[in-house]
This record gives sequence, structure tokens and C-alpha cells, in this order.
Amino acid sequence: MKSKFAAFILLFAAVFVLASCLSNDDDYTYYDDSAITSFSVTTGNQTLSVKTASGKDSLVTNTLTLSSYKFYIDQQKCEIYNPDSLPCGVDASRLLCSVSSQNGGSVLMKSRTSDSLAYVSSTDSLDFSTDRVLCVYSNSGMGVRQYTVKVNVHKELPDTFVWNAMPDCEALKSLRAVKAVSLGDAMLLFGTDGTRTSVFAGGSNGWTAVPTDMVLSADAYEGVVVKGGQAYISNSGDILSTTDGSHWTTVAAATGIARLVAASSVRLYGYATDGHLMASDDSGLTWTAATIDDDQALLPAKSTAYATLPVKTNSQTERVVLIGTRDAALYPADTTMTVWSKIDEAANNSENMPWAYYAVDPANTHCAPLLANFSAIAYDGNVLLFGTKDGETVPTILQSRDSGITWNTYSKLDVPYGYGLGMTANSAACYALAANSRNVLWLVNAASGKTWCGRICRLGWQDEQTDFKK
Repeated sequence: MKSKFAAFILLFAAVFVLASCLSNDDDYTYYDDSAITSFSVTTGNQTLSVKTASGKDSLVTNTLTLSSYKFYIDQQKCEIYNPDSLPCGVDASRLLCSVSSQNGGSVLMKSRTSDSLAYVSSTDSLDFSTDRVLCVYSNSGMGVRQYTVKVNVHKELPDTFVWNAMPDCEALKSLRAVKAVSLGDAMLLFGTDGTRTSVFAGGSNGWTAVPTDMVLSADAYEGVVVKGGQAYISNSGDILSTTDGSHWTTVAAATGIARLVAASSVRLYGYATDGHLMASDDSGLTWTAATIDDDQALLPAKSTAYATLPVKTNSQTERVVLIGTRDAALYPADTTMTVWSKIDEAANNSENMPWAYYAVDPANTHCAPLLANFSAIAYDGNVLLFGTKDGETVPTILQSRDSGITWNTYSKLDVPYGYGLGMTANSAACYALAANSRNVLWLVNAASGKTWCGRICRLGWQDEQTDFKK
């Protein structure tokens, strides 16, 4: 009996194994749909020009891993591209790539000169120096889809900078001092000839004089500030605003504000005729005393400049940096600029913080030196200070990465060659620096009528679309 039962068990097992084998034979599903699901450039060669120890130019080629540069796939338009371009100098004609397709479909590249196709391999270099077409075939062979692939490569090194000379403006030569500001892309230059303030608008042809519908006092140029797309000045105590430098609106008359000195998106700041620092929460209509955390005598009352930059850690928050000098007759021992800063918050129920004085620490060997004809601007997330040191004819550009506490020479750019050509230590230097909303710097030497423009290359790079959900 036992032997019969054992034979039955063996027979059942054999049938089960045979059935399992038969059920797996040709058990494979073929799909008709096709799509590229991922694309990346894995490796490429970069060639750059470098200086040898002897100062000669030399070409160096390095192999780079480029898989961190993300490529986006627009499945509706069948376009593939990298919004963050590959580094400058990468040879786009010899790139190793990795491509994945839906359900394991075959991916082929179309020839640039014919309709012939070649399989894409992750081990063979591909030429993406121009836009290329990839064809992906479904594993059933019934479906095909074509994608246009554009591999972006930077044409410029990110931190390179080149000054471009603008057409000369003879009218600037009559000015004794100038201040430049930006209203978005538009540039305005304010200057005095000792009698009145004149206004110039900047464009592709340099500076052009702007007729004003109000007579601006000789010292109005000193206190030009920008808030909410408008420029503000104090014109003999009247607060005026403009959007183009030509048409002016009287915001408030006889305010007792002798000079505007700073602005954020929240407030205007200015000095009253008695020297006190005042603030306006309503764009110059009314004024109240600003709170400061130290002696008023430490305020930069002689010449001033300011820069306003966003605080990265808090939304709707800005830091205003006020920089300047005190009266040399009263404070002959001053060897550094006077620096204050203020936090302004636009959020509801925010506390109005006081102005904070940056005390000069003897251990700080990087304080801002005394400068003449100086400008201060926010640029590339930091503060730039531009002006001339005592006895020098060529101005200097300093950078502060800590909102005005320490300053160093700005290594990314120098003043253009010939900027101070013909100037002497006793010349009436007349300089200004400003940046527009596109991060283009405008550098002015009014005494020579010359202006230069330039931008750090990476600050001009635009972001491409990466969200295709809508």
C-alpha cells in the first residue's frame, strides 16, 4: 500500500513540474507605447586656457563626471534639455550619455545628414554640438517616438567679467559730483554743477540729459534713494519722487528733512536739519525719529552711501547698510568709514529694530578705509564699496561678505584700464557705481565723460522651464 501511495506522489509531482514549465514558455508581454524616461550626460572632456607659472597661456584638458547636471524631459513637446548648462569648455561633440526608455524600448540616434539611425550606447561618445533627434521604438516594434535633444554648454566662465565702454557724454564733464541709481532696468544719473542738480538717463548710447519739470537744488543729488520702483530726493526740504527722472511729484512739502540717506522696501531714511536720523513708513509723507543704538555723533553725516540686500534666512526681510564719513574738521583722527546697519521687515506685526553701529575693533584689520567720491551697492548677494583713497587717482572696489563688517579687494573685477587716465591727486574726481535689475554694473567717471558697463557672466544666465505639470 505504501509503495502505491509513493508512486502516486511521484506522478503528481511530475505533472506539476511539467505544467509549470509549459506555463512559463513564451510568457512575455510586448508593449506598443514608447517614451524616453531618463537622459543624462555621464562624462565629457573640458579644455580650458590657464596661465603657467611663467605667465604663458596653456591649454589643459580634464575628464569631468557630468551626471549631476539634470536633464528635463518635456513629454508633450518631446524635448530634452538641461536648464543648468554644462561647464564652459566641455566638448559637446564627444559626450558619453545614459538613456532609459519605457518598457525597455530601443533608442537610436538619427544622423544629421540623412535618415539613417544608429543605436545609442552608453560606452560610445555622441555628438551633441548641435540639436540631435533620438528615436525610441516600443518593444513590440509598433510604436515610435522622436525627441529633440539640446545639450546646453556655457559659453562663458561663470565668474569672468569684461568692461564695455559706452559712448562718451560731454555734458558730464561740467559736473562736480554724481550719484547713480537704477529703477529696474532703467539707470538714472544725478549730478551737480554747483548751481543745480541735473538728471541723465542711461541707455545703449550712454547717458542722455533728461529735462525736469522741477528745478532741483544743487545738493539734491546727494540724497537719491530708491524705494518701490521710484527715486526719492529731498529738494530743499520737499520730498520728491520720480519714475523716470523727468516728471517729479511732491510727496510732502517743508518736511525738515535736509537729505535722504537710505531706503528699504519698508521705509525711507533721512537726516533732519538738526542732524537727527529720521524714518518714514509712508514713502516720505510723515517722519519720526529713528532709533539708534549708539551715540548720534557716530553717524556718517558728511558723505553717505547705502546698500539694501535681502536677508536670506527670513522672507520679507532686508538689511540696510549705511556707510559714510564724518566731518574731517571735527573728527580728524578718523581713518575708516563709519558703518551702521538696520533690519527692516515687511511682515505684519514685525518689530521695528534700531540702527546698529559697527564699532571699530582694533583687531579688525579689514575695516573700510576712508574713501572719497564713493558709492555703495548690493551686488551678487554682498555689498560693494567703490571710491578713491586719499592721494590716489585710480579708485578701488571693495567687497563685504558680512554686510559691512569686513572689507576686501573685490577680486572678480578691477576698474577698467584708463579709468583715471589724466587724473591727478588734485583733480576733482567725480565717480559713481550702480547696478540695474539685470546685474549690469554702470561705472562712471564724469570728469572724463566716460562710462563702462559689465556684468559677472553667471549673473546673466537665465533659468529655463523645469516644471511641465501645468
